[in-house]
Amino acid sequence: MRAVWVATAALMVGGCQSLPTWRPATAPGVTASSLPRIPRDAARFEIDSVNDSTATFRVREATWVRPGLQSYVVDPAQRDALVARMVVVSRSGESATALVTGQVTSVKADHFLLVVRPVSPWWKSARFWSGAAAGAAATMIGLALF
Repeated sequence: MRAVWVATAALMVGGCQSLPTWRPATAPGVTASSLPRIPRDAARFEIDSVNDSTATFRVREATWVRPGLQSYVVDPAQRDALVARMVVVSRSGESATALVTGQVTSVKADHFLLVVRPVSPWWKSARFWSGAAAGAAATMIGLALF
């Protein structure tokens, strides 16, 4: 019986520690605007057109792109040097528009837009629910056997 309880506790603790929302993404006091690097998991989009303070880009199958997401413009000719910071302000069909919030140099159509995918809440994670189900099953088996 003791082995069942130890196994249940190990499954629950091991599954919970691997969730990214249990640890802060940055150190306390550090804001997203003060981070030195663009996240590596940002999606890359081609810029279709550029106006004075906005850029339009195609999102195609990226259904997760929505207004309010932070984005970055990089120059591929300069090894992805930061050109500007932007915020997605609208989406219609397969295109979206982003507004410049901070600019190093002028945004051009040959630059690329990097959009950081939002983190889903812990309760929507399949990994969390599979760990919870495994823990519940192990507990039920342990109670039935002893």
